[in-house]
Amino acid sequence: MNTVQLLARLSRYVFRYAGQLVFLIIIGLLGVVFEVLKPLPIKLVIDNVLGSQPVPALLTRLTGPAAFVHDKSQLLLALVVFTGVVTIGGAVFSAAVVRLTVALGRKLVYDLSLELYRKLQQMSLTFYAQNKLGDLLTRITGDVFVVYFVVAQIIVPAIISVVCMGAMLYVMVQLDLVLALIAISVVPLLILALALFFKPMDQTTAAQFARQGELSAFVQQSLTGIKTIQSFAREQLMFQKLEQQAADFGNAFQKATVVGTTYNQLTALITGLAAAALLGVGAYRGLQGHLTAGDLFIFIGYVSALYAPVNALSTAVGAAIAVVSRSRRVFEILDSEDVVPEVPGAVALDASGLITFHDVSFGYATSSGPPREVLQGISFQVLPGQVIAIVGPTGAGKTSIISLLLRFYDPWRGHISLDGLDLRELQLQSLRENMSLVLQEPLLFPISILDNIRFGNPEATMEEVVEAAQAAQAHDFIRKLPDGYDTVVGELSATLSGGEKQRIAIARAFLKKAPILILDEPTSALDSLTEARIFKALDRFAQRKTVFIISHKFSTIRHADQIVIIKDGQVAEHGTHQDLLARGEVYADLYKHQHIS
Repeated sequence: MNTVQLLARLSRYVFRYAGQLVFLIIIGLLGVVFEVLKPLPIKLVIDNVLGSQPVPALLTRLTGPAAFVHDKSQLLLALVVFTGVVTIGGAVFSAAVVRLTVALGRKLVYDLSLELYRKLQQMSLTFYAQNKLGDLLTRITGDVFVVYFVVAQIIVPAIISVVCMGAMLYVMVQLDLVLALIAISVVPLLILALALFFKPMDQTTAAQFARQGELSAFVQQSLTGIKTIQSFAREQLMFQKLEQQAADFGNAFQKATVVGTTYNQLTALITGLAAAALLGVGAYRGLQGHLTAGDLFIFIGYVSALYAPVNALSTAVGAAIAVVSRSRRVFEILDSEDVVPEVPGAVALDASGLITFHDVSFGYATSSGPPREVLQGISFQVLPGQVIAIVGPTGAGKTSIISLLLRFYDPWRGHISLDGLDLRELQLQSLRENMSLVLQEPLLFPISILDNIRFGNPEATMEEVVEAAQAAQAHDFIRKLPDGYDTVVGELSATLSGGEKQRIAIARAFLKKAPILILDEPTSALDSLTEARIFKALDRFAQRKTVFIISHKFSTIRHADQIVIIKDGQVAEHGTHQDLLARGEVYADLYKHQHIS
């Protein structure tokens, strides 16, 4: 997508609020009137108060036979009052433009942020594996301000500046055509400067924002993993890496700043030389009698004022380059097709829990080289209300089965059905509403424990919350916290132990009351007694539910209705605990080694 297309696409967001934009521009144009009027009193003071030039015919026509026009003292007083009114009026309209711009910009940033967040919610886990979280945070919290910059630094300044320049040039042409032509001649030089610097500014600005995203990602990862860093005493190593990341960003920032500053200095040089030429030629023509002293002063005032909008246009160009670079980063996400698709006409389902894997194969993309296949020809069926355990060595593909069941990914080959319907025929929202998940390393949000447990069922009563917490063996330790269930979990839930977090996550899953319960190493951080109590409660909470259990602990899976052994990405065995022990193969070996250890 080229620069024009990017700016046009951003403008579509702005034009959603066309009425506010038009009103903002009108207010800005009214402010232009005051800018154009500012130098006029200088001419009248010099020519008509201090000098003896006749009062301009236009002023006489506007005021009629007013006595003050012909009385120098009264004319001076009127000009002082007029100057004050013009100054105050200009300040009022300028302040109004700022306030209206900020108000419109807030709405635009809000809209784009929500759209970007919705898109990120739809992205597959492959997308998140290939993108750094810190960089994504920079895009959604920083780069989205491009729509504000489109209004505040491009559209409004450009329109106001062009109209202001046009009005001033018109007045200058009326005063002296030769000087007006000199003023206009600066425009092609500014365009040439822009043509020379546009590509370097675009490239260096894009590199700057890319390095900024990488730096943000590194800082985010470092802070998230601070416990690991400190436990290995690797603070100095990470600091050195941060120094390199910061240096890379600093170099990119310096290059972008040097190029941008050089462009601004060049435009300032062009406009400065033009102003000097105007001053010299204007003074010469004044000596020849082509201009009055007042005309020359008003011309110089206009020329000085003229280059303010010229510089505003120059700034708008620089802003447009930054906007293009940052908007490209936003639209990369919005245009990404790395989503889990939902077919047209997808249906909602109140599932009973019949799940079938039909010859499913799946793998993951790698950063270099061919994709890595982790599941090959997986087939099994789970009846409603059954408990199925997925067992196997680390890396066998157990968690990938759960990820496919939740449609975080789609199979490469084969398909998975729920109540006889291919998962791809179901609405994603409906599919996941039918499932409740507990991860080995559960995430708790920085909200109260009560709201964390209610996350899957916001309408649950306090009695239901307590019942779920008691079943998960969490109620007793929650009561002992300073604010009980209202205790706010800190960032990354650092104040809770691994076992406490797991118990809250189990309570959350119990409370959701979904027909399918998925437990991925749910009690890995719990002692045997607590684990036994939780699974005893599970028998009550999971009645008529289909339950998936991934675990290395045979104490948690031995009573499952069926056990599926995954080895090297394939179903190695399938049966009950007693059947598999009797066969004396993979499951029996795993069982024997765990008991020996």
